[in-house]
Amino acid sequence: MALVVLCAAISATTASASAATAGCETSGTIKLSPGLSSVAQVQTVTIKGTLKNCSGEESSVTSGKYEAHYKTAEAVTCATLTSAGAAAADSNIVLKWTPKGQGNSMGTFSMPLTEAPGTSLGGSIESGPFAGAAIGGSVSESYTGGSSCGASVGKKKAKKVNKGTFTGTLSV
Repeated sequence: MALVVLCAAISATTASASAATAGCETSGTIKLSPGLSSVAQVQTVTIKGTLKNCSGEESSVTSGKYEAHYKTAEAVTCATLTSAGAAAADSNIVLKWTPKGQGNSMGTFSMPLTEAPGTSLGGSIESGPFAGAAIGGSVSESYTGGSSCGASVGKKKAKKVNKGTFTGTLSV
């Protein structure tokens, strides 16, 4: 009888931990390969971010780090930086929460490539803390050389844009 009660208590605790949500400040770096230019190419995107000042109902996480990978759903050029952005395909994200012992969350992630303000984040947590939760938030992105992407300067060949940074909020 005690074993049944203990199992029920563990199940209830796990269910409420999955339902917990957290909102955090986020910032980080974006790496594009092969890089944006005037020639349309599918981009492989790597995002490395930090989470700080996390808070939320029933949430015990305070900060964390994450890494996301995806490819653009279609070939894109420099023009994507001034548009609504390029959609993601084949995405994944791993979030490592602090304090230690919280475990890692894994799932899907998208952050369109654009310098338009207030870009929306998306995705979902499939396993680990916050499993079943949606990823949301908004960020502002800035790309090194974004304003001159695809443009030659004098006799110098146009440089590809392959680095960026972002700041904003992320919630699960």
